[in-house]
Amino acid sequence: MMLTADSKWLFPLDPNLIYLNHGAFGVTPHDVLNEKRRILVEIEKNPVDFLQFKIRERWQQIANIVAERFLCDENSVAIVDNATDGAVAVLRALSLKPGEEILITQLTYNAISLAARHIAEAQGARVNVAMLRFPDPDPQQFIEAVQQALTPQTRLAILDHITSSPALLTPLKEMIETCRARGIPVLVDGAHAPGQIELDIPDLGADWYVANLHKWYFVPRGCGFLWAAAGARTGLMPNVLSSDILYPFPYNFGWTGTRDPSSWLAIPAGFDFMDRLGEAQVRRHNHELLGDGIALLTRMWKSSATMPRRMRACMSVVSAPDGLPYPPTDQGRALLEVDLKERFKIIVGASIASQGRIWLRITAQIYNDIRDYEKLGRAVLSLW
Repeated sequence: MMLTADSKWLFPLDPNLIYLNHGAFGVTPHDVLNEKRRILVEIEKNPVDFLQFKIRERWQQIANIVAERFLCDENSVAIVDNATDGAVAVLRALSLKPGEEILITQLTYNAISLAARHIAEAQGARVNVAMLRFPDPDPQQFIEAVQQALTPQTRLAILDHITSSPALLTPLKEMIETCRARGIPVLVDGAHAPGQIELDIPDLGADWYVANLHKWYFVPRGCGFLWAAAGARTGLMPNVLSSDILYPFPYNFGWTGTRDPSSWLAIPAGFDFMDRLGEAQVRRHNHELLGDGIALLTRMWKSSATMPRRMRACMSVVSAPDGLPYPPTDQGRALLEVDLKERFKIIVGASIASQGRIWLRITAQIYNDIRDYEKLGRAVLSLW
């Protein structure tokens, strides 16, 4: 299988859609969906045999395949439902005292921000927020903002590898080093990183790393992982406590009840799909196409506000043109997103309303081509 100019046939996408929001939930290729179906049939031939006698061994095999993929040690990775599931497991293992702090940023994914606040407040602790500059983001400002927000009360820093919105590739390793210099452990939300960038998790120097495989790695939805460094595994428990919690990490995550295991059992099929195309080639295609799409849209919309290339992987935000009949509010951006979907069959995230503007988060995947961005550009200009 080769990466071609038109790879849309590899996916079950509606051919009438312009799909520019891969970052939301991913899209699973036909080949990987077929493997998921095969696994479901295998399970149903004898559910007791599979779920009682085979599942734990298969779970550990898959977890170690994931670990090897991202250069982690064996038995350092747990398969979880998604990045948020893994992050909450880490947060629940914290023992905080009144007045202590968890550091997040204003770009932290909302679900993780809410979870951090909930868990901190239940223990009399609090959340502190580092303000990362947007628009006009700058890697050095991100590093300095984290450094300035750390206090003697900080007990954990939660940092994004690629922010969900506004889709910025952060200077993560330097941000982690800033925290480590103060003895502060770091949890990385890498939900969007696998498949968008080359990933050596231990080299980053974090204590925990959570990520999704169903976004950019072609695995069916409901599949993520939690990596923990050797000294950061004590107290980690799955969010569904079941019969395996007496085992050490990561084996205590191997059985959390009667859930459908077919998505994570299809991880090797997702990896194989990526490998047949060539992961470096996929990433390069997507990065270059995104750059071309951004250039086209900024010309069409007469917008000069784009994200720095070094902070961009395979998704980014583009400022919508002035004069749109939508207020630059959360309600206005939601209406714009719905109108593009209903009137033009264009799926794109209107992800931010900031400083009097709406920003559209666009993605690039191998099923896209430059015509998709041109159609988006014309559709937005026709909304007046």
